[in-house]
Amino acid sequence: MEIALTLNILADLAPDDQVLKAGQKLASQGQWQALGQDEQALWGECQGSNLYRVCVDKLSLKTSCTCPSRKIPCKHSIGLLCLAVSSPERLPVSPAPTWVKAWLTRHAGLLRQPGSQQSAAASAASETLEPAPNDTKAQGRQQRSYRRQQRMLQGLERLDLWLTDVLRNGLADLQGETLNQWEQEAAALDDAQMPGLASRLRLLTTVPYSRPDWPELLLRQLGKLALLGEAFRHMERLDSGLQEDVRQVLGLSLSSEELLSRGERVRDRWLFLGQRLEQRDQLWQQRTWLLGQQTGRQALLLQYSPASKEPMFAERYPLGCTQEAELIFWPSAYPQRARLLAYDSPATPLSSSPGAASLADFLEMVATALARQPWLERFLCVLSEAMPICLDEGQHWCLRDRHGQALPLSRGPHWQLLALSGGYPLTFIGEWDGTELFPLAAISPSEGFHTLFSLKRYRVQLKARS
Repeated sequence: MEIALTLNILADLAPDDQVLKAGQKLASQGQWQALGQDEQALWGECQGSNLYRVCVDKLSLKTSCTCPSRKIPCKHSIGLLCLAVSSPERLPVSPAPTWVKAWLTRHAGLLRQPGSQQSAAASAASETLEPAPNDTKAQGRQQRSYRRQQRMLQGLERLDLWLTDVLRNGLADLQGETLNQWEQEAAALDDAQMPGLASRLRLLTTVPYSRPDWPELLLRQLGKLALLGEAFRHMERLDSGLQEDVRQVLGLSLSSEELLSRGERVRDRWLFLGQRLEQRDQLWQQRTWLLGQQTGRQALLLQYSPASKEPMFAERYPLGCTQEAELIFWPSAYPQRARLLAYDSPATPLSSSPGAASLADFLEMVATALARQPWLERFLCVLSEAMPICLDEGQHWCLRDRHGQALPLSRGPHWQLLALSGGYPLTFIGEWDGTELFPLAAISPSEGFHTLFSLKRYRVQLKARS
């Protein structure tokens, strides 16, 4: 099994440019020894201030190195991968050393845990069943669940009263002390054990005066908060998937065991198309977007890192490649968020260019999704034959399809995207939030294959006002 990636794809695995450059330099130097590979892994020893042992899993591209660096993957791991791509003959096929086998044993199969067949509906119903008379633990769980539900209902009553006051007073003067009251209401939702709802309310404090039509946008988002409260009060009327959505949006997250037992597993050849990094709720949030080649399904992989330091994530995904893998989706009326369970084949570069034929087709998909799950915030947009258009000397940008329809791009200098197009249509990859498209990558056909140009430098920090 050879590493069939390009140096351009491997560049996205590096945590920063410094690590990438140091890794590329190591790959061209003679500091390596005991190099080798087999069907599962690459390995080698790199002489630095000490002799460091480096190993890479060929399927997941997870790395291991004995160096003290806190960056994952480190420069030695990037160097070994670059060496395998540029000079594979230097890594002869041979039996894996004992230390490589030991690492692979620890690493393999951690996410492959069998789950029960308990359905989301059965789980929801179990919260209302009477426990056995002698089951004191079950009684305790039911009492805690009841107390939390009452706190949540009280918090929603307070939210309804506050929303009524906001609409009565109008949206014309939302600034300063008035917005500080929004933070107080968000804190009250935290106290009511609804962190998801509190987070959404805090994000809304960034909307006033952010754009000409901000009152319309803010009113629409406030309506979704009110709809969420009504949905929670009448959970028994909802189907099981929508019940799961309401709980998750409010902040009642699933444990790993619950996800493995109730989530939907999907095998496909997945295209790793785009990635976005944001700061939200004192955390770095990284969103990686996948598209199923056979199923056509979108998958969103979420990762978090403390915002007090440079973001570091346990999983790194090579953008611009395809890979057969098994994903598990969170239970939902419109499953979107997923976790990667297992890789079934090595990653390979894109062999084709996906994409909707028009913006109308894309928006029809969005409308279908929102009809089933109205609180979805983002969607992957892959549009073929798209053109970035510059308006007002770069003050405004939009994306136009082959039929002349257009959607606004996020605010910012999108000259890099325009340069990639060269004045010709390309395949655009972005994130749609209901009002604008945020560019993530672009695909350009070249000499019979397709090259994805990642726009990972497009980073926006969403900081809630306090």
